[in-house]
Amino acid sequence: MLQPDFNPAPVAVQIYRCGYVSQCKAPRCRERATLVAEKVDNAGRHVRQIELCDRHTQVVIARERARGIEIQDRRDWR
Repeated sequence: MLQPDFNPAPVAVQIYRCGYVSQCKAPRCRERATLVAEKVDNAGRHVRQIELCDRHTQVVIARERARGIEIQDRRDWR
């Protein structure tokens, strides 16, 4: 019997504009979150997401690129 993969590895990070009011989730950051970084698996399914300010989004993009994960910048889509 096939076992479902309950913890799929993310293969891409999608960056898009935050359409709601939220605070940046980075520790001790008091800025308003303007972007969402969402990790997706091979099938394009949501794995996890975090709301971030511009500065912390750049940190996440650099870190994930260094890990070899694809970055899909969708800031202009909405």
